[in-house]
Amino acid sequence: MKKNLMFILLMGLMASSYAQISEQNAEQEKKRMDQMNAAMKMENADGWSSKAGIGLDLGQLININPYVGAGSDRLGIGGALNYKAIYKKGLFNWKNDLLLNLTAQRIGSGTVNANSNQKVPFEKALDMLVFNSNFSYQVKEGSPWAYSFDLGLRTQLLNSYIDSASKKIYLKELDVDPYHTSLVSKLFSPALITIAPGMKYSKTKKYQFFLSPVAGQILIISNQKIANLGVHGTELKEGSTTEYKKSKFSLGALAKAAYENTYFKKLNVNSEISLYSDYLDKPQNIDVIWTNSFGIEIVKGLNLGLHLDLYYDDNKTNNISDSNAIGGIAGTGKRVNFIEQLLLSYNRSF
Repeated sequence: MKKNLMFILLMGLMASSYAQISEQNAEQEKKRMDQMNAAMKMENADGWSSKAGIGLDLGQLININPYVGAGSDRLGIGGALNYKAIYKKGLFNWKNDLLLNLTAQRIGSGTVNANSNQKVPFEKALDMLVFNSNFSYQVKEGSPWAYSFDLGLRTQLLNSYIDSASKKIYLKELDVDPYHTSLVSKLFSPALITIAPGMKYSKTKKYQFFLSPVAGQILIISNQKIANLGVHGTELKEGSTTEYKKSKFSLGALAKAAYENTYFKKLNVNSEISLYSDYLDKPQNIDVIWTNSFGIEIVKGLNLGLHLDLYYDDNKTNNISDSNAIGGIAGTGKRVNFIEQLLLSYNRSF
């Protein structure tokens, strides 16, 4: 009899505990759904919504007063700033993205040689300024199709000076041993502007597609000396063997595809690929921009992100990386540019 009473009591406690757990799970699920619905309601509401993020490049290292044989002083400065602003009004949607990604480092300190008071310069690792604006107007209420217009700008922020011997890029001009640099690029030298009317398809917020059969691209090099280097994609002026044009116009087809999703409530995945074919110059050679980011939320607003980006422009000349060459560069040529970056970032929506 006692065993039966104990068994009944135990079963009652288990049933009560299970009911409490189920009730708690139901409350948590309801709270999560309410938060999701509220977020979607804000996202779909008319008016402005924006999001900003600032990231710190995790390659930083400050090494002051190192032990003999333990290394040199190294100061690294870098990070990324990303800002998104979206305006919605009925069937009209206007999305804007601004990205600034800049990283530099200095190995060693003090003066460059015994006869100079010139300090060791900062070496540029990454400098990218990108702006994209997309206008879209739905064909009709509830339709995944929209008339769209895409506007893009890609350039850099700071001057770049290339060293004649090592081929490394520095942030300032120097002509003192062992550094002999010359200007190779700067803001709007070069700059690529894209103007593309087309159609946009977005059945769900996870997938988006854009196609423009008449996309124009304008390559601008505002500085004639930089244009004359002949590495940024413009052609020689007619009758000249040394002077290059400061601009180039392309007309072609532009296709974009984007994917965005969240896994396990913490892992955010974003991927976007852009393909461009120039009708006027070797249309079979496709220019590619493929950006990817994988971010995991540590605490609310604070994320650890891995960025993997790939770029190829058939008209541009890249440095050829070679670990066996002096300075790690073995000449120039047409190559795929691959960038990997680890960032600790803080994001906020408002």
